[in-house]
Amino acid sequence: MRLCKSAAIILTVVITTSPLASLASWTFTMPDTVRVSGGKVTLSLVSTTELPAEVASLVVANSGLPGTTQLISRRGILRQLVTEGMAAGVCFKGSSECYILRTGTLVEPHSLRPEIRRIVQPFVPTAENGAPVSWFELELPNNLAMAQTENFQMKLARTQMLEPGRNHLSIEWVSDAGSTNFPVTVILHHFKETATARLNIRRGQTLLEDLFVWNWTDLAGKRQKTDLFGRENLAGVSCARTITAGDYLRQCDLKPTPVIYSGDMVQLEVQRGSILVTVKAMARKEGAVGQTIPVLNELTKRLVNARVVAPGIVKWRN
Repeated sequence: MRLCKSAAIILTVVITTSPLASLASWTFTMPDTVRVSGGKVTLSLVSTTELPAEVASLVVANSGLPGTTQLISRRGILRQLVTEGMAAGVCFKGSSECYILRTGTLVEPHSLRPEIRRIVQPFVPTAENGAPVSWFELELPNNLAMAQTENFQMKLARTQMLEPGRNHLSIEWVSDAGSTNFPVTVILHHFKETATARLNIRRGQTLLEDLFVWNWTDLAGKRQKTDLFGRENLAGVSCARTITAGDYLRQCDLKPTPVIYSGDMVQLEVQRGSILVTVKAMARKEGAVGQTIPVLNELTKRLVNARVVAPGIVKWRN
């Protein structure tokens, strides 16, 4: 159906004000069907006649997946031309509707593994001295709604290191057809030491490394909130309960080792503004560094609460 006259009548006002009003007459001939492999569809792809450069790059359909179909109409294209001020001199020929058949293949998820591993690797924490090397597994979707293309990039928007266990990430896929995101699960295997008692340990005994057998444990495995990892946790702590040989050491088994005991004479530091005064006092309760305990000021005979700052030293801020 020929629309030259009707288009001219509809667009009289638009053409007189359009920046392309001086454009020579041109013909747009649309076929019934056109095959397109990925990307956005421009006017030049759905025309069997050559178009002016000014209108050839007009996008008339968004990106689609292989195997899908899109329908565009002459009326819809005319509307776009009017909106963009490109309708001057147009004469429509050919079909009034066109089916866009998407060709190509979908991306095979497993083909992306090498590239995903490359962009994830910088976020794997370094293994501790003597520990097995940290490594990770990938879990990918069974299907990806992305068209296969030769030119593409994958990006990972992340700044922090991976945590042991399951990490849910979003990978950005960028190609000529645009960008999209797809989920990836990274299972990080990272190792820390756990301890079992070599022999019986009494309640209140200072905990030392030699009292335990240490083994490297994969933190990606099943864990409890009370699990304890690393020898550094034994610094300045004592046993909170009686531990039997072979028992697994947990966080709840630790308590800070007191550096002051009830009845000890201590130095009480009293802060008054910028002035620091030191007097003798008697501890009325045991305490570890950082804990607050009651002490009796020998000078005033008053009981005050002071924070333990070191063996034999407590501090009270007035």
